[in-house]
Amino acid sequence: MFKFVALVLLLAISSTQAYWSGCPGILGPTTLTSPACSGSACTVVQGTTAVFSSTINFTRAHSHLMTRLTVFIAGVGIVIPQTPPHDNACNALFRDGVQVGCPTIPNVPTRYDLTLTITTGTPVTSGADVRFELLENGVVEVCANIVANIVAA
Repeated sequence: MFKFVALVLLLAISSTQAYWSGCPGILGPTTLTSPACSGSACTVVQGTTAVFSSTINFTRAHSHLMTRLTVFIAGVGIVIPQTPPHDNACNALFRDGVQVGCPTIPNVPTRYDLTLTITTGTPVTSGADVRFELLENGVVEVCANIVANIVAA
């Protein structure tokens, strides 16, 4: 019985440590890592860039993918504009260490090295929900939710 209780507690604690999750009903990355993230949140600084690396197994070919970053504060979404070349996800797609861009290849693990611009206008907040999306022709094709602390420079 003790082992069962310990296992349940361990699983409960570890599940609260995840700083990212997929979005319901939308393809998500299989991994998402960043030096800015640990435990249950990512901490980024206004006026800097934050670097993330994710692995995505696209389910179909995409000829064009744009990046959208939305910070939710008190339930209100604030889109944070991304500047070129970071706005175009095709600029940061890699397979076997080689930049491949678009079109994507279905069912082949592809690394996306995401560099997000954290503008000085990004609101300072703690524990904010941040949605990272890749869109093709305005349709969300890949999505991940990140818990973030945004601090002043």
